[in-house]
Amino acid sequence: MDINSKLKLKIKSNRKAIFELDAKIEENRSKSEELRSSAERDNASIARNYTAAFYGNHHLTNRNSEEIFKNRIAILNNMDVEGEIEVNFRETMINMANIDYFTHRAEVNQEIIDINQKLSEVNSLLIQINRAIMARNEKSVKFNKKNLEMNKRFLNGEFHPSKATVAANNKRSKDNEERCLKLTKAAERNKTKIEKLKKIGQVNAANVLRNSIEISKRRSQITENQEEVIADQKYIASTIFN
Repeated sequence: MDINSKLKLKIKSNRKAIFELDAKIEENRSKSEELRSSAERDNASIARNYTAAFYGNHHLTNRNSEEIFKNRIAILNNMDVEGEIEVNFRETMINMANIDYFTHRAEVNQEIIDINQKLSEVNSLLIQINRAIMARNEKSVKFNKKNLEMNKRFLNGEFHPSKATVAANNKRSKDNEERCLKLTKAAERNKTKIEKLKKIGQVNAANVLRNSIEISKRRSQITENQEEVIADQKYIASTIFN
């Protein structure tokens, strides 16, 4: 078999490998886009949960705490007391109520500070992600620019079949074969990574849903507390201030 015949077989083999490689890479692309879509959906759901838990439940339950202790102080301040012992009972109870509230408030503040730190860390990570995307886009722009220049060289006749040599064709065919092999291995590695990420995404989606359910249940409990607070306020107003 002469050199040209061998080269034709190699080219045909490479073309088949390229076709199979195209299928693998495009499959990874589709799955990767699906994963990103799911991750963005979870991210949006997490943001909704955050808003519901913090701006909703957190502020409402804090308001309930304030009103509960405001009612407590009102009850204590309006107690009928006689003698030093009863007065001291009332005053120490008022102090204890204030300390109980401020102990709770200090605990809340500490945990919010810790949460704020985590949010700052998340924001730093999101900034890194944005920079990674920006860097990837820059590489793609450079890739496109390089290949636009390559097209111009073809159009200008710099690369023309009449200038081909057997040695150059063989080298190019061998290089194509080696690059196809490397890309196929890379595609298989990416496929494995995608499957792992898919499992992580499924766990995340389930956790997001559970959190959403729990936040909703907590809102119901907060509303019940609020109703009790209002009932106490009405009772205090009707009995103490009348």
